[in-house]
Amino acid sequence: MKEKKGEIRIISGKWKGKKILFNLSSDLRPTPDRAKETLFNWLGQDLKNLDCLDLFSGTGALGLEALSRGAKKITFVEKKKNYLQEIKKIISDMGEIKKCDFFLEDCVKWVENFQLEGAYDLVFIDPPFKKNLIYKLLENLIQKKILVDKGRIYFEYEKVLELKLPGTVKILKEKNLGKKSYVLAEITYPSS
Repeated sequence: MKEKKGEIRIISGKWKGKKILFNLSSDLRPTPDRAKETLFNWLGQDLKNLDCLDLFSGTGALGLEALSRGAKKITFVEKKKNYLQEIKKIISDMGEIKKCDFFLEDCVKWVENFQLEGAYDLVFIDPPFKKNLIYKLLENLIQKKILVDKGRIYFEYEKVLELKLPGTVKILKEKNLGKKSYVLAEITYPSS
């Protein structure tokens, strides 16, 4: 049986309009173009000099979009080997492999065990639904100082979820589309 192919489109930046094929799978929920447009309108079109972290990368749609818009560095974390290999291949074909790091690991564990130098300016989180992972992830991102002060986090979650946020997370923008909610938030660390 032949695998069905899906398609994501890079909506702006140096690869604007580029279509990327991926194998359709029931556990993939690529961020729709409409939601990506909203997100990158919130962030601004130019992401130069930003270090970004793409958790639950899946197709890599958000990290690829950020790379297209000039992000300095993208770290992709995905636990499914075939998804991560596809992202690597796409980025290698685009000649941008040196700007990326790839981790084949469960995202929750990766965040809990975080030990890299430096911190990220922007984090994308698109976790599996019906697992209520957002609060724990945000708490660990803050505790491990994975984000810079005033760093931004974009996350998606199912609208039916009662969202609880740690106190240092401030929602900047929020939009509901269909059964999903899309949020851009900022982390502020308490002054010591």
